[in-house]
Amino acid sequence: MAVKIDQATCIGCGVCESIYADLFEMQADGKAHVKPLSEYDASLAKDAADQCPVGAISVE
Repeated sequence: MAVKIDQATCIGCGVCESIYADLFEMQADGKAHVKPLSEYDASLAKDAADQCPVGAISVE
């Protein structure tokens, strides 16, 4: 599975980071980014995607 954030859609609200800080982080550009992890909790990633107010996160 792959987790991606559409940077053009992301509004930098930080919801994803508050749900799963081990996978998502806010960076200097004011947007959320996916940390390069070899393994992650798919359930938490999907929860973050579901809670994103603009639907910028995809879990494939």
